Amino acid sequence: MITNWPLVFFTVFSQFATGLALFSWWKDTHDSAPSPRGWGFCTLATAVALGSSVWYFGGIASGIWLIAQAACAVLLFCAYGGFKGATVLGIGAWLAGAVSIAVQIIDAIPGEVFSTSGLFPIFLFPLCTIILGAVFSQLILFGEPADYKKHPAGRFYLPLRICLWIMLVITAIAPIWPWEDTYMARSAIILMQTQLYWMGVIFSGVVLGLSHMGRVTLVLQAIIAFVSIFGLRTAFYADGVHGAIDMSTLYRPF
Repeated sequence: MITNWPLVFFTVFSQFATGLALFSWWKDTHDSAPSPRGWGFCTLATAVALGSSVWYFGGIASGIWLIAQAACAVLLFCAYGGFKGATVLGIGAWLAGAVSIAVQIIDAIPGEVFSTSGLFPIFLFPLCTIILGAVFSQLILFGEPADYKKHPAGRFYLPLRICLWIMLVITAIAPIWPWEDTYMARSAIILMQTQLYWMGVIFSGVVLGLSHMGRVTLVLQAIIAFVSIFGLRTAFYADGVHGAIDMSTLYRPF
């Protein structure tokens, strides 16, 4: 299996940072005394994403990817501002992250936008963003108060469970359905044969089960959710047409 590792790191950590930015901004606007820890980790995740983009492109990107890289830089600036107390930059942070993710989605569509191969990343990337943001933002380490009575299953368990269910259904069906879409059919073959992909599918179900066991599993949920999404993304940017490394096609990422 050939995997585009810089692109995996860039997309996973930029989506991780965008999810943290979204939920950290929500906390800033709803909590009387929000913690800056979420913004601190958001800044670190964005720095990793930006560094990975430099690794991927060998410096400054070109074309549509320049927009994604620039948006990631804006996210880094706004996240650091949020960490320093400039909460007004919060909305700019997750909006910049959303722009970067939108470019990632556009680049990952090999054919028609409203084909199954096009809708796959359109659904998958935002789901990963919300899952990572929700599962980590409800940790005490990320500034969440230890309110066991008010939030026995974690503060953001509802969006987490909804997105996990949707992602679990989509990723479980993708490799086994007899797609008429040529691009999706080709990717399905690769996904079916990729162990890391199935690990990601199974682990998303594990996180769902853990979320019903209460706050004692929150840290474990976060770790397994990250491993799940990283495994799914590794397969996504592997030999299949979405990853644009399928040498039997003329499709290239840029």
